[in-house]
Amino acid sequence: MLGRLPLTQRREALALLEQRARLKREREERERIEAEAGGWEAEKAKCAADPLYWFDRYAWTYDPRLVGKPGGAFVPFKLWPKQREFILWLKARVEAAEEGLGEKSRDVGVTYLCGGFALWAWLFIPGFKSTFGSRKVDYVDKKDDPDSIFAKVRIMLYRQPAQFMPEGFNRGAHDNYMRITNPETGSVITGEGGEDMGRGGRSSMYVVDEAAFVANAETVEKALSGNTDCVIWVSSVNGMGNLFARKRHSILKPRQIFRLHWRDDPRKTEEWAIAKQASFSDPTTWASEYDIDYSASVEGICIPAIWVESAKRLLALEPRLLPANQGVTGLDVGAGKSKSVAITRRGPVVVKPQSRGAPDTTETAHWGLEIAQEQGSAFLNFDAPGVGAGVASTLKHNPAPGLTVTAVNTGLPPTQRRWPDGRTSEEMFGNSKAEVWWLCRTALQRSHEHVAFLDGKETGVEHPLTDLLALPSGDKDSDALCLQLSLVKWERNERGKIVIEQKKALARRGIASPDYADALMLTFVDPPASARLDIDALL
Repeated sequence: MLGRLPLTQRREALALLEQRARLKREREERERIEAEAGGWEAEKAKCAADPLYWFDRYAWTYDPRLVGKPGGAFVPFKLWPKQREFILWLKARVEAAEEGLGEKSRDVGVTYLCGGFALWAWLFIPGFKSTFGSRKVDYVDKKDDPDSIFAKVRIMLYRQPAQFMPEGFNRGAHDNYMRITNPETGSVITGEGGEDMGRGGRSSMYVVDEAAFVANAETVEKALSGNTDCVIWVSSVNGMGNLFARKRHSILKPRQIFRLHWRDDPRKTEEWAIAKQASFSDPTTWASEYDIDYSASVEGICIPAIWVESAKRLLALEPRLLPANQGVTGLDVGAGKSKSVAITRRGPVVVKPQSRGAPDTTETAHWGLEIAQEQGSAFLNFDAPGVGAGVASTLKHNPAPGLTVTAVNTGLPPTQRRWPDGRTSEEMFGNSKAEVWWLCRTALQRSHEHVAFLDGKETGVEHPLTDLLALPSGDKDSDALCLQLSLVKWERNERGKIVIEQKKALARRGIASPDYADALMLTFVDPPASARLDIDALL
């Protein structure tokens, strides 16, 4: 019957049928709850104990792009796996009373997630105060603007079951501009904007929305230090020259950082990404706002983040790609608070990195040997200068059968390797460090071109599998590696040779030592090479 109707009428009919089905499901759910032992009090207890339970049943979102489509613009909030992880991460930051930072692609629902969590706490945690701040007050609360943060909270609030609404709640009295009060429990959701953020009393949780774009963020941070211990900095990225980027790369600990990328959204496909990317005249817009590329507007980045993203997809797309039987392990030895990182590369496949924070160099040396042996590596390359010299004695006196240990100084001259254009590494690079970074860069560029070939893009180029590099992802160590690879810049020295940005220059840009990236680069040192040292010379 519907098939005979015009398209517009068919859509309206489908939307009406979907609405009726939804209302029926809601009625049946209410009847079920009322029939079960404990009824609504038991249901409230379940929600209070588990924000995910509440989200799955009682949270809503609004998407005006769905107007006129089946179900309409108001949609039940069905969390996808990464969003569920975000809610649990957010809860953990509140319980630990510590800062958190959420870096995100646009349109992955982070503002709704934070607003929903604040509403859950408003409903079920007595005395809880959530505050939202943004660079403009209109972004926090503006009448009839569904994009404001408070509008999102209200969309969820006024779709709660009547049994959940606080006793004595009156919309006119308790829902005001920049303030929603729970008269039963004393919980409150408040808002602030601009440079006044953080000056409005105390909070259980303070969410700074689009934090990378806040002017005078350091002033805001000082004010927030007296407001709460739990500041949640949430933003798409805006280059490296801001407090958000510095917190992400050199201040906060891994447990305090959460990443929500558009690839985590099951609604978004490669076809969607291609079309969306093509809609921007400036490619850096896509890179920063969707691919979470801090270096998108930074000139001279050695390895573009888009190449890294392709290399993360390579293993899933290319079933012929297999790890080599033997590998090489790179060991970057940490000093003081810096981590030691071990990364094994088996031909074109990079194994999940491992890290440790203990400063004892003897234990670090044994740890690196164990990893190399576990991974079946034929070579273990470690950085020799500085603290790396401290592991040399242990490595020398604990030989491992079949394992060649090499002390590497990447500050020495490059090798005589010949490149496709006929030049040697000695002619191209200022030192061995630049050479190995360029080897990694070249492998990742080929990987990006190969993935484009597999995706059927005109820009794609098929490469031999042995010339590629597949990167791990999905865990904190792997994600740290992938991020660091696209932060380091290159330039030419006074002799016109390529050199890689030094750690002091990185520090001036607010970037901590790229230990994971350095460990991977050590796997590109070819033993024997001119950068190789005799361990005896270090003792």
